[in-house]
Amino acid sequence: MNSDTESLTETPKPDDSIHIIHEAFKHRKEEISFSYLMGISGEAFRFFYNRQQSNKGMHTTFYNPLRAASKALGFEHEMIYDNTFQAAWDRLQNNVQLGKTALIPLSDGCSFLIENDNPNTVVCQNGHRYEFSFDQLQEKWQKLDGLLEMGLRGYYQFVVGGRPYRPKEREMALGTFRSASKLMRSRRKISGCKMGISAYEELISHMQKLTDQQQDTGKRHEIAKWNRELLLQCLEGRKAAVSYIEFVRKDFEEEELEHLDRAAIAYRNVVKLLESLQTTLPTQSSIATNSQLTKRRFILKIPAFGKNCQTQEKEFKLRSKASIKLLKKLVKFESDGISALEDVVRVGEKLKM
Repeated sequence: MNSDTESLTETPKPDDSIHIIHEAFKHRKEEISFSYLMGISGEAFRFFYNRQQSNKGMHTTFYNPLRAASKALGFEHEMIYDNTFQAAWDRLQNNVQLGKTALIPLSDGCSFLIENDNPNTVVCQNGHRYEFSFDQLQEKWQKLDGLLEMGLRGYYQFVVGGRPYRPKEREMALGTFRSASKLMRSRRKISGCKMGISAYEELISHMQKLTDQQQDTGKRHEIAKWNRELLLQCLEGRKAAVSYIEFVRKDFEEEELEHLDRAAIAYRNVVKLLESLQTTLPTQSSIATNSQLTKRRFILKIPAFGKNCQTQEKEFKLRSKASIKLLKKLVKFESDGISALEDVVRVGEKLKM
């Protein structure tokens, strides 16, 4: 896992990885929906936040979602490390000749599905097909300190093998709900990021501090950054959570269903609030304009609190206060949703006794 000082573009985002493994399963004729994979991997319930580096939350994981999804579905799998590219290439060729699927991190930050071809080339598939020779793949295959988990620096491939057994849907769902509870309730910090409910509280605290202070454009950019890929990642996850809960209803009954329906309602409300935040949160463009005005005032020796600056300052504070209100409501529904899923587990465990 990356440290606070390392580049965030080196390793793929967790939800990018779920997109890739979804492509891999589709290629293998496995009928598994993307929302279902998001659910069982835990990615439907993720949220990480670091106020010094807001984008860091996009790449931070509590556990490897590729392992989580593969294990939940009953697929044989392993994370393989090689120190040299030649060893990695030879192992890759061997794996694909055995009919295994290997996911590797390429230089664009995404993992690709590798399909069998001939000894001189490999074919990558991710919606499109790409053929790489030894030299071409060596240029693209990133050397990392682990792939979605800690490890030595080297060439990684996540290999998915056969599916010797298929776990029962109900047991998979209960495992998913337990994992969701860990993701939302944990007070740990992972790679400098708070997670779950604590991460939301950190974001609210950060916004409140910036709202109370005089203008600090640099720190405000971190809030505006969250109103982009990070917010979209969270929104995609919660939409998947709703779809996943609706899908697994068929495997539960009576009191369990009551709690599942509570959870579905809570997450639908979370989705609505996240959509509202997209138009309410401060944006990069408004803060950039404010920064440009500050620079221009300095050059022209214009007094610091001119009319335009005051307007920008007022807009930021109004947007921030409105966003904080929405976030507080969102935290309540996130808490309600996870409590409902914990109740499903509680009742389910009683029924087993």
